[in-house]
Amino acid sequence: MIKDIVRSIVDFSFYKEVPRRDVWATTAYIVVLGAFFSAAVTAAVYRNVGPRIREAVAWAAVAMPPMTVANGKLSSTVPGPTEVRHPDMKQVGLMIDIGRTAPVSAAEMSQKKLIAYLTADQAYIMTNDRLEAYDLAKTKPKGETVVIDAAFYENMGATLLKVLYPIAFFVSWMTFIVWKHGSAAVYTLVAMLINAVAEGGHEVPVLYRLAVYAQTPVILLQALALFLPRPIPLFPVLAVVVVSAYLWQAIRFAEPEGPPPA
Repeated sequence: MIKDIVRSIVDFSFYKEVPRRDVWATTAYIVVLGAFFSAAVTAAVYRNVGPRIREAVAWAAVAMPPMTVANGKLSSTVPGPTEVRHPDMKQVGLMIDIGRTAPVSAAEMSQKKLIAYLTADQAYIMTNDRLEAYDLAKTKPKGETVVIDAAFYENMGATLLKVLYPIAFFVSWMTFIVWKHGSAAVYTLVAMLINAVAEGGHEVPVLYRLAVYAQTPVILLQALALFLPRPIPLFPVLAVVVVSAYLWQAIRFAEPEGPPPA
């Protein structure tokens, strides 16, 4: 299968074999190619997202005051109101005011550009201009104590990183399989046009299989683009041009299936 991936990019004579392959072989090709692409996605997440999570954990360990949730009540080492904003996200903030007893309104949250407001017994969260209030007494079983300090953020960050990479791989893999089947269906329309102009004589199922393999160079570019500092300019146009060029050559090289023997 790895050999097929390489040949589909560098050897147009490879496409002579495609008409003889069934739908299961084509699907297996997408699954294997998707595994390689998902590995690239996971590596990009490790390279780009992992450091940001570690930086956020280090920032929270220093910027956030130690807090404790016990018996449905939040307490803090800082008695007065404390506003916390990340230096890279100053447009949103978190307010901690253990002494507040009055309810928090959505207007106040919007005016102060707050995304969350913590009091001794309530957690107010703004989502899509809608304010949600959560009773802290219902978050943990009565009598259980949770300490939110530097060690808490470090453990939370470590746990997030452990689950992030497998999730990134699995989700991107499943998405890839559906995505490339769908794009192959679209490129089949292009293949039908090329087939008519070149008088290739191929049936639609064969053109679909050719479209699956002809996408391989673009998939390689998409994987490489994950590690570039900027997106490739006009990439959708480039993708159509590259796949169309490969389809043209694939249709030229592929041998139409002959009539069944008598």
